[in-house]
Amino acid sequence: MKYFINVTRFISLLTLFSSTLYNDVGAASLENGKNPGFYLNEIGVGSGYAWGTLKSDPDNLALYPEFVRIGFNINSLLGIEGLQSTLQLTLEPFFNSISDPKAGFETGCGVGLRYLHKLSGPVDLVTEASFAPMYLSIRSAEQGDAGFNFLTQAGGGLQYKVSDRVAIFAGYRFRHISHAGLSDRPNAGINSNAIVAGLSWLY
Repeated sequence: MKYFINVTRFISLLTLFSSTLYNDVGAASLENGKNPGFYLNEIGVGSGYAWGTLKSDPDNLALYPEFVRIGFNINSLLGIEGLQSTLQLTLEPFFNSISDPKAGFETGCGVGLRYLHKLSGPVDLVTEASFAPMYLSIRSAEQGDAGFNFLTQAGGGLQYKVSDRVAIFAGYRFRHISHAGLSDRPNAGINSNAIVAGLSWLY
């Protein structure tokens, strides 16, 4: 229950921050009718389920991702033209509740790229990858005591525009946790899979 309350507060604060960010960056994007080198074009919230196997624990890893995604269109920076493709620079703060093999959490903020390609009508094909400094609260044979790690994710899915301003998304992510040898702890790495879905507001 306490994790649910923490996640709710976390998402509320980030939504407030994102709205403020939109007011600043979004206004700049409309100045003189032109977009700057990058501009805010999406704020999304999502959740899901992730699972994996730990080497020395009889119980499998199970957790529930909760995240806010802030997406910036960077097409003009890379010379991408037309309406068929969008490349986003993304910030993704997260708080993931771990249920097995013991209660705990992952928290951090990912930085990544997200590519959307229009398939047909309101449907976009999505591919994404991100890298996140994070804190892992549970001890494992792979990563040792609780502490600092990195979360690397890559995956894909679909996004469907319900309207000009709202879209729903769903997809798969492969996850890898490691501290890259920066801590004096074991670093065998933890691999897991995730299914995520959510809602986005488009700008």
